[in-house]
Amino acid sequence: MGKLKQEVKVEKINGEQFVVRVACNKGGDKLVSILEVFDELGLNVVQARVSCRHFFSMEAIIGVGQDQKTSDLKDITDAVLKAIDEKQSGEQEML
Repeated sequence: MGKLKQEVKVEKINGEQFVVRVACNKGGDKLVSILEVFDELGLNVVQARVSCRHFFSMEAIIGVGQDQKTSDLKDITDAVLKAIDEKQSGEQEML
């Protein structure tokens, strides 16, 4: 199986809610890292689906919390990409 290019898409769906879609190679603690990013940004997970069968994929609906730090699509996308990048580069260093 070839290497999957990581992909993060964030869309505003209504009011202060967003849908975040993530797809990348599986391994490591990507889910934990992504959830930590949401927490750091003051975002709450309303609903999420995660699969790790052939690759890691997640679709989450997130809402802006009272202690939000951002609700900017680019900020959310960049933060999730950074969390995934750190996990993938850390895994490659261990090999």
